[in-house]
Order: sequence, then C-alpha cells, then structure tokens
Amino acid sequence: MTQLEKNLKLACIACLFTGFAALCVGILTGVQTVFDTDAVATVACGVGAIPGGAQSARLANVPSNATKVRRLAIILVIASIVFAAIAVTMGDPTPLQIAVLAGAGIVALLMMVFAQRLVKRLEQV
Repeated sequence: MTQLEKNLKLACIACLFTGFAALCVGILTGVQTVFDTDAVATVACGVGAIPGGAQSARLANVPSNATKVRRLAIILVIASIVFAAIAVTMGDPTPLQIAVLAGAGIVALLMMVFAQRLVKRLEQV
C-alpha cells in the first residue's frame, strides 16, 4: 500500500469518526435545546458522514475504487456545506457545532483530494 493509499484510508476513517462526533454533539445540544434546527442539522451531518466514511474506508482497500470514493466524498462535502449553512442561517449553533460541521467538511474535502490524486496516478499507469 503506497503512502497516498494510506492517506486516503486514514481520511476515510477520520470521516467516520468525525461523523460520530457530529452525531454526539448534535444529540447533546439537541437535548439541551429541545432539538432546534442547528441540532438537527448537526445530527443529520453525522448520520450522513458515518455510513459515507465507513463505505469509503471499505472501498479504499482497493485502489481502483478511488473513483467511487471520490464520488462519495463529493456528496459528503456538499452535504456538510448544506448542513452547516442550514445550522448557521436557521439556528443559533454553538461553537462546538460549528467546529464539528467544519471538521466534517474538511475531512470530506481531504478524502476527495486524496481520491482524486489516486485516480490521476492510476490513469498514468
């Protein structure tokens, strides 16, 4: 396994754990504020990132699946941006919620970049 493949796998696993963190933060703030819009958006981001990260981590074991990982990462980036926009515009998110939503977007963006680099490297061979 090359270093690029390891980086992709680690980014996928980080997306999985970021999804768990978003889910926990969303539930904890939702319990405190009777599930406002920002809490629901944070929970939804976590619920989307958990299976996306798990599926991507499984797919990242085979380098030829990098295009599928890239597709999932693009969906996760867009979803995290949408959920963050919903949380900020329609609710009053805590700094922890903003950090978790931003972290989910950044990790998904890293997945997308590593998958794209792996796709380009495989196309050269």
